[in-house]
Amino acid sequence: MKIVIIGAGEVGFHLTQRLSVEKHDLVIIDSDPEKCAHVQEALDVSVVQGNASSQNILKEAGLESADMLIAASGVDEINLIACMIASKMGVKRKIARVRNPDYYEKSSILKPEDLGVDLFIHPEEEVIEEITRLLMRASASEVVEFEGGKILVVGLKLDAQCPNLNKPLKEIGHEHERRNIRVVAMLKGEKTIIPTGEDFFSKNDQIFVVAKRDSLPHVLSLTGKADQKLDRIMILGGGKIGRGLAEKLESQVEVTLVESDREKSVQIASRLKRTAVYQADGMEIDTLAREGLLNMDAFIAVTGDDENNILSCLLAKHLGIHKTIALVNKQTYLPLLPVIGIDSTVNVRLSTASAILRFIRRGAILSAATFHGIDAEAIEFEVMKSNKVTGKPIKDLGLPKGSLIAGVIRKDDVLIPHGNSYLEVGDKVIVFALPKAIPAIEKRFS
Repeated sequence: MKIVIIGAGEVGFHLTQRLSVEKHDLVIIDSDPEKCAHVQEALDVSVVQGNASSQNILKEAGLESADMLIAASGVDEINLIACMIASKMGVKRKIARVRNPDYYEKSSILKPEDLGVDLFIHPEEEVIEEITRLLMRASASEVVEFEGGKILVVGLKLDAQCPNLNKPLKEIGHEHERRNIRVVAMLKGEKTIIPTGEDFFSKNDQIFVVAKRDSLPHVLSLTGKADQKLDRIMILGGGKIGRGLAEKLESQVEVTLVESDREKSVQIASRLKRTAVYQADGMEIDTLAREGLLNMDAFIAVTGDDENNILSCLLAKHLGIHKTIALVNKQTYLPLLPVIGIDSTVNVRLSTASAILRFIRRGAILSAATFHGIDAEAIEFEVMKSNKVTGKPIKDLGLPKGSLIAGVIRKDDVLIPHGNSYLEVGDKVIVFALPKAIPAIEKRFS
């Protein structure tokens, strides 16, 4: 598939990196010569330097023959103009990363079809949704739901309290218990593996487990964790993410929001109905304690400064706060944070890229999800009559190395398959795969 990507920033670069492994024909456009040079040095893709709202630049990138446009620059108007031009050129699918709600709200005068957009991606709203899921599962570092929450992919960091450290996976729990859960990926240091029964848990591993919703307590017990209801939450940062999160949560839990800018804090207080808003510096721990930090169940730092978010979460953790979540946009920090004690991180780039990948993988693919810190995707397919994956045990399907079938939804039942399980027409199948295995998996289930 030929894909033109606008923007060589963090989102565009990450998408290009991920999609280039899958052998798509990719062209990336950016006006910044340094970013263009970085892409050319790091990736084997075509690069066009220039303003992506220019028809000539888009033609130079070969947009007229493209199957898809991903407009992911940091400027809404450039993304929208490019989508409008792409629509006139006959490009079938157009994605626009847009931050200003005036362009995509239902009350907007301009509709998606007027702008030539098939899918709007709202970076901040994607992050808000992700934080909300993490708060629902307080012990998890990451949570992704499939089929309306019937089946979960849960990320967990292993610490010294895990009772199953240094045990092979095949020996953890009873056999009937292992039928309801499956460890599908492990991050050991900086290496992602799709594990077998011979692999084992180590301290500081980040593991990803597929489980039925009602098996989550068992997953937590195997890793030495317990879920906890979060009733009192403090949010540091009153930007789009902080305001939006408070607005979403304030009817369900007690929310306190701390913003350093006095004028902004007054505006936020007038907009939110039940949230207590304070003007204070997030690094002044005495001030935060005075505003109730010591009584909080969770602390979420979503300012525009990664270092402040990390340090304030570490301070909150030191004071005994059960759940800490930090917004971190510098990719180099992500592998370090579970090790130093922060429970969960969210990243605008990964949340945005995950939403875009879900759209790209349409067709036989029902949904897809990426995860923080690991080079793996969870992809949901439906088994069609034309698929040659029925009639034989999963162990004999010859799935590519670096992939495994993690879960099966059969009508109203959720199954965690094993090697002797069979797939049936109409099954919805969740596959975990490393990037190099994704093209072969897509081909197998298409």
